[in-house]
Amino acid sequence: MKKVILMTACIAAVLLSGCSDNELASVGDGIGTSTQSAIGFHVVGNKAETRANIITPGNITDTDFNVIAFTRNEKDGSDVNFFMGENKVNSLKQTGVKIDHKQGKWDYTNPSDLHYWPGSTHLNFYAVSPGSLTDTEIETEMNNAGAVVVPTWDINNTTKTISYSTFDEYAERNTSGLQNKDVMYAIARNQTYTKDNGGTVKFTFKHILSQVVFKAKTEFDNMEVNIKEIKIHNFGHGSTYTLPTTSDSEGTWAKPTPTKGAYTVVTGQNIKVDSKDNATEISVNAPMLFVPQTLNPWKPDVAETKTKAQADDAVQSYLEITCKIKQNDELVFKSDKEYVTLYVPFKATWEQGKRYIYTLIFGGGYDENGNPILHPIKCEGEAEDWPTPTESNVDL
Repeated sequence: MKKVILMTACIAAVLLSGCSDNELASVGDGIGTSTQSAIGFHVVGNKAETRANIITPGNITDTDFNVIAFTRNEKDGSDVNFFMGENKVNSLKQTGVKIDHKQGKWDYTNPSDLHYWPGSTHLNFYAVSPGSLTDTEIETEMNNAGAVVVPTWDINNTTKTISYSTFDEYAERNTSGLQNKDVMYAIARNQTYTKDNGGTVKFTFKHILSQVVFKAKTEFDNMEVNIKEIKIHNFGHGSTYTLPTTSDSEGTWAKPTPTKGAYTVVTGQNIKVDSKDNATEISVNAPMLFVPQTLNPWKPDVAETKTKAQADDAVQSYLEITCKIKQNDELVFKSDKEYVTLYVPFKATWEQGKRYIYTLIFGGGYDENGNPILHPIKCEGEAEDWPTPTESNVDL
């Protein structure tokens, strides 16, 4: 088989933009000394372009987040005692004070959660987005979709983790429109009230998942491909992320356990691909979101994993592509069916906060027994930068 080509570049974690410097300075009408001033929040960053379920400066106000804060040990900077957000707020045991965007500013979802600065004591803040659900919202989502897809977290003075598991968002059976969540966190340490900051805590959110999109082109000018369905098989669905100790470093994902099964890229489509130069968009709805990991690709050239069934048993990754391929207006595959299913080994490494673009170059593939059909499909990978963080504010 021809070797799968992956050309991935680094992508910086994106910053999200929110309100202006003074937007929350008047929360609670606190002015004057630090003991009179309410703690306010805003989100800073720069612009990035993306779509749908991915959170950007353009749609950041559609999301929300929960905040947990601790008093700070002035000797070593460590977290001491809970200052805000200790209590569990729902049956999922999510904690924190919820903040959302309403009436043109970031504000406490529940006015009774309003907190004030504690004199001269400095605080360490942690935030998780999306924020918590009420038990009523949990029940409604369960009734509508049969599942609740949200992050859970354990943030205390010694442990700071976020757990999340993705699901097959674009499957035909997902008729409720349930989406994977763009999970993010933010850290703001050593915070206190000053006249310059007006009592507002600035959060810079970072994505913890990987974003994946697909494109396609043909190997030859006289070739035409119509794609009905693409699936990714055999990878890890969920794991736990440990937050970094500082806002300018990255945390770590526990290695997810690979799971036998498939996620849908597209289904029920008729996507025409007829150029070897200009790639056609395959991810027609939105990017896919995955827990960062390295996939173990199918090895059809090894006797123990030659067939698709053996690849499944070994939990090796591959693409399942249902399509029809024409060359000079003649069907390439002699089949009683208009569409045939091809299988392609899929090698990938996904890192936190990066967007990966895979371009399938159609020329053939493998059958379920691991036998090559014409030339195997090649897969070129590249990555797009999310902008490097800046301290510029975007007014809403």
